[in-house]
Amino acid sequence: MVQFYFLAICLNLVGGSILAAPYFQDRFPIIFKLRETLYSRTALRIGLISSLLIVGILKIISVFIGDVLIVGDLLPALALLTSGFTLSIEYISENNETGKGLIHKMDSIFVKHSSIVGVAAIVAGTLHFIFPGVLFL
Repeated sequence: MVQFYFLAICLNLVGGSILAAPYFQDRFPIIFKLRETLYSRTALRIGLISSLLIVGILKIISVFIGDVLIVGDLLPALALLTSGFTLSIEYISENNETGKGLIHKMDSIFVKHSSIVGVAAIVAGTLHFIFPGVLFL
C-alpha cells in the first residue's frame, strides 16, 4: 500500500535522525534539539517507538503493487524494526537500574552503536524514496 510506503520513508528518516543525532550534533544542531525534545516527553518517545515497530511489521506483511512478496521491501522494513528495537532497548535500559542481564547486553550491542543504526535507517529511507521499484528496497 502507498500509505505504508510513505510512512516507511518518513519514519526511517525521523527514526534514523533521532538515533544518529549525537553523530550529526555539530553539523545539524536542530536534530539534536529534536532528540532532546523527544526524550523529555515520554508519550512522544513511546509513540515513535511503537510507530516504528508497527509500520516495520506491516511493511513486511503488506505488498506494494508490483513488488515481490516479502522480499520487495525487506531493507526498509528491517531498518524500521532495528530502529524501533534500538530505541525501545534504550528506553528500557534507562529505567532498568540493575545493570546486568539481557537488557544490559542488548544495550551494549545496539545502543552503543545507535549512530550506525541511525545512519543505516537514513540511507535505507533515502534509497527507498529514490528507487521505489528496486528489489530489496
